[in-house]
Amino acid sequence: MSRPVILATLLAALSLSAPVLAASGHSHDESGPAAGGLTLDHGRKWQTDAPLRQGMAAIGGDLRAALGPVHDKRYSPREFEALAASIQGHIDTIAQQCKLPEAVDAQLHIVLADLISATDVMKGKGGDRAGGVVSALKALDRYQAHFDHPGWKPVGH
Repeated sequence: MSRPVILATLLAALSLSAPVLAASGHSHDESGPAAGGLTLDHGRKWQTDAPLRQGMAAIGGDLRAALGPVHDKRYSPREFEALAASIQGHIDTIAQQCKLPEAVDAQLHIVLADLISATDVMKGKGGDRAGGVVSALKALDRYQAHFDHPGWKPVGH
């Protein structure tokens, strides 16, 4: 799928999920803006490829490093913006390099849209910036539950 098509799909999903994310508080429940649309592949996790696994692992690493200071309220607006930019960079790389079948790609777009919405909140575009980190963690939890990623290291929260 081409980058413009991926970005258009992500932006459409983002426009639907952003108001919900902006209203979310600091909670670690399983609900989320796109949680209802994500499904398994006939009861199994969706396949992944190396670019997806590398990008998602990098996003997990970014969040893992930020989690302590965010929880301790020691994260500055500048740090939230840098975290959001890093996550967006990983999303862009995934979009450019990922070569997944259409059905998998459609499911992945749900997770990526949630991550993009989360980065917007981290940038101060609605809601508490720390809530954007929580939303990104929820998106990674859904990724782990729906995608086959050998060696995935959950981000503890």
